[in-house]
Amino acid sequence: MRSAGALCAFMLLMIGSPAQAAPLADLAEIVARGRLMQQLDQAAWITTDDLMAMLPAERAPEVGGWVVTPTDAGLRVDYFGQGDMADRAIYSARIVDGHIVESRLHPADALPSLDRTAHALRVALMLARGEMARHADWQACTPAPFNTIVMPPDRDGIINVYFMSAQVAAGEIPFGGHYRIAIGPDGTIRSGRAFAKSCLMLPAHDPDGLKRGGLYLTHLLDPQPTEVHVFEQIASGLPLYVMTTGNGLSWSVTDQGIARIDVLPEPVGPTI
Repeated sequence: MRSAGALCAFMLLMIGSPAQAAPLADLAEIVARGRLMQQLDQAAWITTDDLMAMLPAERAPEVGGWVVTPTDAGLRVDYFGQGDMADRAIYSARIVDGHIVESRLHPADALPSLDRTAHALRVALMLARGEMARHADWQACTPAPFNTIVMPPDRDGIINVYFMSAQVAAGEIPFGGHYRIAIGPDGTIRSGRAFAKSCLMLPAHDPDGLKRGGLYLTHLLDPQPTEVHVFEQIASGLPLYVMTTGNGLSWSVTDQGIARIDVLPEPVGPTI
């Protein structure tokens, strides 16, 4: 981490009304969720390129989406079909340490069925898409379709589905335009939320091309940083400093996790 005198941007993000005092969630669990989100998102990203290299143009309309299943042998990515083929895999791959170790485009006349876990993830994604359609104000912050991240069931069987604004410019991270919908094991919508109420793009580099020393923002919706902050920190590769105004606390989000800090490092640079 650079010293306080290093070049960095102070970015002020006002994202809602002040939160009521609330107990702090387990920070280790938040960090674990954010890191898993990043792994699942990366798996989808690298397999998309692999799929498109294999898939004939005439078969592109078959693809209805994807789900990523953590297994003992790595992450398995299944791209599923549409309509009557929605529970069939068009393409499958296995990811280990962020790399494709095997992948296969399945023949159109012999598509295998999704296994039980992938089927449950796909159903949750479809239900979450329907719920997203009910929230006309939940919009992406970039001119690209949402990236979707479907988490494995938690200890209560709830599947959390994230709709994330896609990064469309190198070195520019969208803060805002991220949403989560929780699907119960019975298929009901348990909860839904936005993680911000406005959009802000934070550049990872100064205008002169130098990498910033850190990114700064205020957060009003939660009493501590969320899994989305962890996800964004990994995407930027920079320390993220967060002030939660509802309780007046300051935090650092880094590769080491989330930590309370007494004072935010004094930033040098533009304020917006």
